[in-house]
Amino acid sequence: MGTSIAVSIVVLSYDRVHLLERTLTTCLRPEVARGTPFEIIIVDNHPDRLAEGLVTRLAADGAPIRYFADSRRNISIVRNVGIKAATGRYVAFIDDDEAPDAGWLFELHACLERTGADAAFGPKLPVFEAGHPPAWDPQGWRYTLDYREPADAPIHLFGRLRKKGKGLGSGNAAFRVATCFDTPEPFSVAFGDGNGEDTHLLFRLALARKRFVWCPTAVVREFIEADRTKPSYMLTRMKRGSQHYAASRIATSEHPGVTRLKVALLGLAQIAVYACLYVLSGEWRGGARFDNRIGMAKGVGKLTYRAPIGFIDEKAA
Repeated sequence: MGTSIAVSIVVLSYDRVHLLERTLTTCLRPEVARGTPFEIIIVDNHPDRLAEGLVTRLAADGAPIRYFADSRRNISIVRNVGIKAATGRYVAFIDDDEAPDAGWLFELHACLERTGADAAFGPKLPVFEAGHPPAWDPQGWRYTLDYREPADAPIHLFGRLRKKGKGLGSGNAAFRVATCFDTPEPFSVAFGDGNGEDTHLLFRLALARKRFVWCPTAVVREFIEADRTKPSYMLTRMKRGSQHYAASRIATSEHPGVTRLKVALLGLAQIAVYACLYVLSGEWRGGARFDNRIGMAKGVGKLTYRAPIGFIDEKAA
């Protein structure tokens, strides 16, 4: 692009090539970067290198995109491959089922430059394949990440923002390489077998007093396929998220025994409270409500964090 790279966009791909093209072609639109020098790095995690043809075609058309592959099924390994290949001062992650709004990259970059923060995070809003949210979640809240905080608001990972019920991830985030990725393997391979690697990294960075900020104008749209709107999918997702939370809190704690006890008590309390609400609200009779079952799933996750977690099966392309 005739100038040094400011941001390296890292995108991981496994079996959603049918959505990856939407992600990449949208990232390449001029209004997304607004002049911010960038590159795109694809790391293909599928043994059949499903994304290679798409990336080759885009690169042949002049897109600033590079292709890497590693077939080992561990998301930390492929994230670390992308980071190692990056030449930008910042690394931004966007998932292969997401597409950015206009100004996305410009806003993330400007936020980090303006605040001097170590990482910036933006909203993730759902786009449903069916054209509308599922009946059991009519507002699509379970599929939305939006703290609704002002620009540059600090994010305290263990504070009030987490109490809004929304944990952070790497799906729409940009990191300062010098302060966040200053180790040979920033993402722990031990946490890469089921999408818990970003939770572990963020806990580690927060405990190291790295600064996180909210960037409400850096928006991505996550495409929600029909299979992912089933309540069974969300119950599994919430249980797994709670397992990741528990494992990461304990692994990064200075007093793991005490933290393990606190996590277990919290899990038991969630199960007890939501089980009572499940009965009292009549949710057990059926219908569209699943709130209390989701609450119980979170409690179960905290008690079963030692169990193998693995990936949720996704619809193949």
